[in-house]
Amino acid sequence: MKKFTAALIAAALVAPTLGAVPAMAQAQRHDDHRGSAQSHDDRGHDKAGAQKQTYKSFRKGQKFDRRYARNYQQVDYRKYRNLKAPPRGYHYVRSGNDLLLVGITSGIVSAVTSGMFR
Repeated sequence: MKKFTAALIAAALVAPTLGAVPAMAQAQRHDDHRGSAQSHDDRGHDKAGAQKQTYKSFRKGQKFDRRYARNYQQVDYRKYRNLKAPPRGYHYVRSGNDLLLVGITSGIVSAVTSGMFR
């Protein structure tokens, strides 16, 4: 019985530090969307389930995510005169008007050529 009580007390002390908040102690949220034409939830989805599209420009060293790339497509370097073959383990992708050299397995942007596509 002592072990069970000690484990229960330890769990009660550790739970608040892990971010676990009892349902009664959580702040209540009162959203009133009567005046808005379209209401959204916390994740950027509207009530119909469509997701808002947010594009971003990538820089060297950042992790590449194709969901945030505008006009994403893989680029064949042979179609462009001024492109060399990518090193082993890398490929070229298009994000907007930029050409990115991205690691295939890591997804890290290795080089950015701005304004490649106009």
